[in-house]
Order: sequence, then structure tokens, then C-alpha cells
Amino acid sequence: NFSGKMSKEAVVVVLDVGQSMASPNRGHQQQQQQHHHDSSINNNATQANTGIGAAVRAVSLLIQQKLLYGQKDEIGLVLFGTTETNNALSDDGYQHISVVRDITFPDLELLRYVESITPASEPAPADFIDALIVAMDLLIHKTAGKKYQQRIFLVTDAGCTVNIDDLEVVTSKFKTMNARLNVIGVDFLDEDNEEEEPEPGYETKRKNEALVRNFAEDVGGVVVPVAQALEMMSFFRSRSVLQRTVFRGELEIGDIQKIPLWSFVKTMERKFPTPKKISVVSQTSAHPVTMGVKLERTYHSVMDPDTEIAKDELVKGYRYGKTLVPFSDVDESVLKYSAERCLKLIGFTSAKAIPRQHFMGNIEMMVPPPEDPEAAIAVSSLVHALAETGSVAIVRYVKRANALPYLGCLFPHIKPDLECLFYTALPFAEDLRQYPFASLLTDIAKKSSQPSASQLAAAEALINSLDLMTAAKGEDGEPMEALKPKYTYNPALQRLYQCVQHRALHPDAPIPALDPLISQYATPDNDLFRKAANQIQAFGEQFAFVKSEAADKQKRRYWRDRLVEEEVQLDSYMPDSKRQKQKELEKKGGLSMESLMASAATHVGSINPVADFKEMLSRRDVDLVDVAFAEMKERITGLVDDSIKDQLYPKAVQCLEALRLGAISEEESEKFNEFLAAVRALYEGRRRDDFWTAVVRAKITLISMDEADDSVVTPKESRQFLTGEEEEDEGEGAREGEGEGEGGEGEADVGGG
Repeated sequence: NFSGKMSKEAVVVVLDVGQSMASPNRGHQQQQQQHHHDSSINNNATQANTGIGAAVRAVSLLIQQKLLYGQKDEIGLVLFGTTETNNALSDDGYQHISVVRDITFPDLELLRYVESITPASEPAPADFIDALIVAMDLLIHKTAGKKYQQRIFLVTDAGCTVNIDDLEVVTSKFKTMNARLNVIGVDFLDEDNEEEEPEPGYETKRKNEALVRNFAEDVGGVVVPVAQALEMMSFFRSRSVLQRTVFRGELEIGDIQKIPLWSFVKTMERKFPTPKKISVVSQTSAHPVTMGVKLERTYHSVMDPDTEIAKDELVKGYRYGKTLVPFSDVDESVLKYSAERCLKLIGFTSAKAIPRQHFMGNIEMMVPPPEDPEAAIAVSSLVHALAETGSVAIVRYVKRANALPYLGCLFPHIKPDLECLFYTALPFAEDLRQYPFASLLTDIAKKSSQPSASQLAAAEALINSLDLMTAAKGEDGEPMEALKPKYTYNPALQRLYQCVQHRALHPDAPIPALDPLISQYATPDNDLFRKAANQIQAFGEQFAFVKSEAADKQKRRYWRDRLVEEEVQLDSYMPDSKRQKQKELEKKGGLSMESLMASAATHVGSINPVADFKEMLSRRDVDLVDVAFAEMKERITGLVDDSIKDQLYPKAVQCLEALRLGAISEEESEKFNEFLAAVRALYEGRRRDDFWTAVVRAKITLISMDEADDSVVTPKESRQFLTGEEEEDEGEGAREGEGEGEGGEGEADVGGG
């Protein structure tokens, strides 16, 4: 059926929270095992091994999958067995059933609510049939007159009393709704284990389980144990895609014959989701209204950056050599190659004439329209004829009016339940890369370098030992194909989904480690290579690879190497006459070539303050030491005060480190020590205390007399400055023990000195 599927799904989760769900699991499924996705669920530890704990984990995983993959899907939540009643049918006797979430788009609030669910504290009799009726009522009101797929998830242990008076009516109504039912059974008896007997005291529960299974079978639903549901929903999956045609037209064979065809995309690269820009300032506010930002783009002249150019004054230009040839919007509309929408047959050729490396772009599947038997017969005849003759059809393909034309080929595909044509684009001459390569072997070497029989056998054994068609194991241990594309997910995308999901649930937690399941994708199987170790070794022994020693090439010398070896003056390469004029210019106060080439930093900027500071200290044509120190101090405090959270702290710490080194080299220790004491007084224990913590972590302390001759700070005082604790030093106790107050007072004295 190629009529297309509905793009969105309405889901209602019916969760049993009766007192029986608080009972511990009795070992049938061992739901307490943690699945790899389960690390983000924060259930109460006391109910982790209970029925409600496993049920909540399953519902949480379902919501997480909808958040990640089903962006158009909507979900509602119904609890039955609650002490209170909240539903639209309560006046008709549907008690102890609560609709806690109408059918709408899932969000983090719903996920957090589900994780906080606990079983009822008091007996509240309610059965799953009444809860299903309430869920069906929600679906009917939500999907009336709209295109939705409908599904109900029933999560229960079947431990409650069930009234079967309305069972037939519910079954009939469920079938007419065209909804699907998925039952997640908590601690259900294993149907496949015939030797398993009901435990004493649970006969009623087992009868209810049979009732649930029969109802699910009658409405075409499925029953899955909760452990299996957790396992299935823990695995990654791909985002569902609407089955939509990309082309509806006719395959034109000449001017007379036309075969109706519909085309669907079969293979297309899944792009990474584009991150949205949000405001960090709004994010850090107490009550953010919205974190979205609006992008405004302006255009300015390269010659005069202060002059803004209106967007309607811009035109596009194409390069012609080094010249830009302008084209207005009107010119561009005429310039564009226009073509009529079509799929025209050009001819047929052998499939062997189309090399695999010429396949380009997405693969499309072309089928006859539904309920068109004549088109189906024509397409089937063409498919079988192409397959029998080993041919493909070459076509001209234009998907939409005025779109670009493509040259492509149609090749046949025949399966017991499907016959179709696959389309792939072919390259034009401009798309091909014609790289010339020399032959691997000369004519003489070809005759003497043919592989021997043993070498061919070793290569064949290697291929057979690493055959992916039998590398994997099925549920019953039978060999099966490994690395099938439909089960092999993009590890980069799955890693992104893992991190987004974790950060959404735990905003302050670090990024989690790579999930082991993700790392397995597109990675060689260690077990497979371990089994093929003998064949790999035998293959290597057949070929004696010898590393060739490349001839010693003369080392290339660069100007920077010459400058390191010996000081080279820029004017040493001038003619004598020019050099003499240069010296006379310097005597008159003119600029030398060195000064012209030197850095002209005169201020500590915000882009690269450390480099600016160092350049200002290194300048000898003008004394900028005092200016550099003053501006660097302002830059450090400015970075800290302007920082959103701790974004600019690393840069401020780097500036502080550069300031300390500069103070040592320029013998300005007193200035640095006074500034560092002021920084401590300004930030420690105050609003920016975390910056001072970063300074302490970087071990940036006062400059001691061991580091600079102009310092009056002892090494002991320097060490104590960051810790605020006195050191017990027997050798220095008599000299420094007296007159030394608390750590804070000592710091104030140092800062002032």
C-alpha cells in the first residue's frame, strides 16, 4: 500500500498504580537489571525492584523516545487505581481513574512527573477495562476529523479485580477505531514456559493475565513482558519519516506511451539536527520568559565599514577570471536553466555499462500508483524484461517545474512481495574526476608477479573467515547477517541524542561517557577477528612486505631557522646606498624598517589581551609598561564582572598569570601583589567567589623574594596567601612566630605592603 501513512501519532498511556503494583517482582523477568539507557531515570530506590518501578521505567523510556524521534507525536497519560477520580466519564461510574495529562506534545514536565509516580497508598478498586474506555474517549475527542495514527499502551500487572460486563462492547468499539494496543505486562506468567506454574495466592492475577491476552488478541494487539519492553525501548532507533511521494508523473516512452509512476525516497543521508541559538542571559535569569534570540544581519562596505548597505542594494556576482560579473535578480531569473517537469526515457543499456562509482545522490523507489492495475502490469513487464536482459533504463528526470534536469538510470528490483524500479542519478562530465594513474605493474613485472595458488587460497580463506553474512547470531544461536543497514545506526547521531537527553534531564551534570552500544556501531567485531586470527596470520605470511628506505632528501631550510641560528638584520640585504640613507633617516628620528615591522600594540584589547600585554612590555621605542599594567588590571576585573556564569573566567586567569610574569620580568612585584590582594578582597566570599576559587586552583599567589629581587614577601607568606593557614616551621618559628596574627590579617598586611 503506497497511499502514504499519517505523519503523526496520538498515544495514550494507561498506567496501573494500584497497590498490587507495589509488590516486589517475583523473579519472572528480573526487571531490576539496568539497561544502558536507564541511567537517566531517577526512581525512588525503594521501588526500583517493584512492579511500579519497572512500569515507570518503561513509560519514561517511551516518553524519551517520543521526545527524541517523534516530534509530531502527541501523548496522554491515564492512571487507574488512584485514590482520587479525574476524568470526563466519572459521572457514569468510572471511579479511581485520573487523566493527569491530555493528549498533547510531550515535554520534560511530563517526564519528571512520570518519574515521581508512586503506587496508591489506599485501596482504590479500578480495572483496566474502565481505564481503556477512558483512554478511548480521549483518543476519539482528540482525533475526530483529523489524520492521526492511534495507539494505547496499557501497563499493568493485572492484579486488580476486573468487571467483564462491557468487554464485548469495548472490543467492538476498539476495532472500529482502527487503534493499536500494546500491553506491557508486569510480572506476567511466561507463555512460552509450559512448566511454570502460578504461585500460590496469585490465581486471580493469572486469570486476569489470560483475560488481557485474549482481549489483546481479539483487537490485534500485542502483549510484551516489561523486561522485554525495557530492552526494546532501550535500543536506539531512527526517527520516523512520513511516507510521502517526491514525484507523481508518467514515464514517457516516446510521444505515445506513458506509464504512471509514483516515486518515494528510499535512501537519503540523515542530516544532523541544527542547534537553535538561545540567550545565556535569559537562561540565567530567575524567571526566563523565552530563551530564543532574533538574528539581525546588516551589510557594510569593505572600504568604509561604518557605511551600512541596504539589502535591496546588493546584487550577486559570478567570477570571470579575477573579475566579478554582477547579475541582478531579473538577470538571474533569466539566467537560470528552466525545464519542464518530466520523466522521459532516453534509451536502454547494459547494467554492466553503469559502474557502481557513478551512482550519485539519493536512491528513489518508483512504483505504479495504487488501484491502477494497467500501470502495475506495465511496470511489472518492464521490470522483468530489464532483469532478464541485464539492462537498465537511462532517463531524463525533472522532479518539479523549472527544477534542474538530471540524467539517471532505472534498474529493476524483484521481491516476492514487491516489484519496482530504483532510480539513481548519474554524473555529467563536470561531475567526474579524471585522475591519471600509472599502472601498478609494468608489462614485464606483470608476468613475474602473478599471485601463486597458495596466495590466492590464503586470500580466499581470509574473505570467508570474515564473511558478514554469517557473523551475527540470532536469538536461537543461528548464524545471521551482521551490520545490516536497517539495524546499524549512525554513532555520531546516537551520541548526540544520548547527550541531549542526559543534559535535558540533568542540566548541571557533566556530559555522560560514550554509551557502549554506540561504540559498537561501524566498529570491527573483536570476536569475529579473534576467530579469524589464523587466516589473518596465514594471509600475512604469504606476502613478505619490506619497508623501503627512502633516499635522504636535502633538508629544506627556512628563513625562521636562519633567524634562530644568527641574528639577521633586515637592512643587511639592502644595497649600500640604501643602507646609508636608512642610517641617516634613523639619526634624524625617522622610522627604521624594524620599527615598521614591529608590533604596534598600544592598548590591551579584549580579543587577545595576553598577546597585547606582552607586546606592550616588549616595545623599546616607547615605554608602555605602566600603561600595560594599568590596562591589564582593568581588563581582568572587566572580564570577571562581565562574565556570564564562568564563561570568561579562564581568560581572566590567563591574563592574571601573564600579569604576574610581566611583573617579575619588569620588577613590578609590589604592583602585582597589591592588585592580587585587592582582587581577593573584591571577590572572595562575594558574588564572584567562584572566580577566586579558580585563581586558587591555578595557584596564582603573591610574588616572593625568591622570584623577584624587588619583592618584600617571604616564600612562607606567599604560600599562606592562598591557603590562609599558618605553617609550622621549626626553623623559622622563633623568627616568624610572633607578631603574626590570623591568616586574614596577614593577608591584608601583605596586600598593603
